[in-house]
Amino acid sequence: MRRVRRFVRRGEQSPQPHLLQCSAPRLVLGILLACVVISLGACQKAEVKPLDIAEHDTCFRCRGPIADKHYAAELVTKDGFVRKFDDLGCMLEHAKGKIGKANIVAYYAMDFPTQQWVKAEEAHFVKSDKFQTPRNGGILAFKDPAKAQALAAQYQAQLIPFADLIK
Repeated sequence: MRRVRRFVRRGEQSPQPHLLQCSAPRLVLGILLACVVISLGACQKAEVKPLDIAEHDTCFRCRGPIADKHYAAELVTKDGFVRKFDDLGCMLEHAKGKIGKANIVAYYAMDFPTQQWVKAEEAHFVKSDKFQTPRNGGILAFKDPAKAQALAAQYQAQLIPFADLIK
């Protein structure tokens, strides 16, 4: 069996033009489908979590060492960057200042008794000048409202919701 080669001369149509016409819409459809799949994957939000405090971590604002985790705080920005603080006061000042509250997606405070992270919106805060915190913020966070109320009564301290602290 012999193969016949056909050379296309100028002005003539290429052999099997219907193949080229059918593959163009398929290509466009494939590209559109790939774009839809990629955009749907990008819409899913990653779960935001606080990071553990490591031995040599320093406060993002004042650059002091985070020596006592009881007073630690963290915030997470829209770009996923976690900023660690040695004192709730440092986090609050940083959030109100340069970074802007609109760029923050999550706030975390260390539960004073257990040293476990708690979302700041769910925590109960006790503020007193009698509390010796690393940067003299004087604010302690509690997951358990009963423990926060007991400490506030013991030290004649204020119970303050996070919304009021971050104003």
